[in-house]
Amino acid sequence: MLLLSHLRSPNTRFVLPFFITTLMVISYPLLTPFMVTYSQLWINLPFILLGAVIILNNKQPQAQSGFVAIIMLVAYSVILFWLQTSLANTDTKLIFCLLAALLPINLLLLRIIPPFKLLSLATVALLLVLAIQCGIGATISYFYQENFSSWQQIHLFTYHNISSLPLILIIFNLAVCCGFGALAIKYHRRIDQHIFICSLLTTTTFIFFHYLFISSSAFIVCALFLLFDLGYGYYQQRFRDPLTQLADHRAFAQALPRLPQNYTMAVIDIDNTTKIIDKHHPQAISDIQRSIASLLAQYTQLSAHLYFVSQQFIVIFEHKKVTDCQPIIEQLQQSISLEKHIIEPIIIEPQSDQTETKIKKIRKKTIKVSVSVGICVSHVEQTATTVLQQAIDVLQTAQRTNKKKNQIYIAVNNNSV
Repeated sequence: MLLLSHLRSPNTRFVLPFFITTLMVISYPLLTPFMVTYSQLWINLPFILLGAVIILNNKQPQAQSGFVAIIMLVAYSVILFWLQTSLANTDTKLIFCLLAALLPINLLLLRIIPPFKLLSLATVALLLVLAIQCGIGATISYFYQENFSSWQQIHLFTYHNISSLPLILIIFNLAVCCGFGALAIKYHRRIDQHIFICSLLTTTTFIFFHYLFISSSAFIVCALFLLFDLGYGYYQQRFRDPLTQLADHRAFAQALPRLPQNYTMAVIDIDNTTKIIDKHHPQAISDIQRSIASLLAQYTQLSAHLYFVSQQFIVIFEHKKVTDCQPIIEQLQQSISLEKHIIEPIIIEPQSDQTETKIKKIRKKTIKVSVSVGICVSHVEQTATTVLQQAIDVLQTAQRTNKKKNQIYIAVNNNSV
């Protein structure tokens, strides 16, 4: 568990893919005989591994990694079916340059668009966009291949001793790769890590395109990275609270050391739990917590850091201030207060002497509740545990002294907002 936690640390997310990619390039002459011997397996393996990534993402609430795998599959198909002739051929060189320009742009778009499920209209739209791009690329290649020969000599300088890829596209791909590497270090988002890995290995493919089987090797390594990260995601699902299906205290403890310097922690608790128990039964609180958890899980921007610890909901907003978090929390409070939460009836088993007695059917009840939130902003001299405790203290103190519902309390000045 500790080893996996270190592999997910910010610096490792950048260093490990870069190290393995460098090792692959350096040891490539030694691996070439093996790849030639098993050439058919090596060529088809990216399809198998990237297909596995797509299938595994089908059960994920956010399937951005599946979309990344789809784009990589399309790119590999273009390489396999359209770029197998020499780059001295003008038609092949034009398609090669178009792929090197469009692939980073498509990966960048995945970072911008909101997350969707894999089996949705978003997947159809993505496939349609990719098909249109392939159609436009084929059209450009058919009509403008003669003009491209003279155009590339003027505008696309190529230093053939280094790479067959024009210098401007090398700089562009490296800039995109470094940009996503910085995002992977700064933010703890799976999509940043995946796009960084893909951009790093596709850039390696384009630069060393003259190497035999380089595209197959790079795409295999890319797929293995994605599968490893997905496996780690499924491993993390073991640390789920059985009641709410949210990440529990074990996952929370693992996340605390990896938090950035700037974050805001919010602790959410149900108002007037004693009155709810007196009016219904103790199990009613568990039913309400389960209902609230399902509501919170619908907010995809919270999914990275949403926990259920010690009968309280904890949300961590990375790189956000109180003013940024407050609208989100207010929206959560409104959604929770408007929802009719179902309270399951307690079923009492009949005694042996009551078998002939007709048991009255008990109906489910619904209730509306409110939640109050304690917020604390991180400081350089504070540990994450201290920030959490301050958020809990300001919330519990305010709930004891202030009987108002649906409030937000900030630990800095302990004023309700």
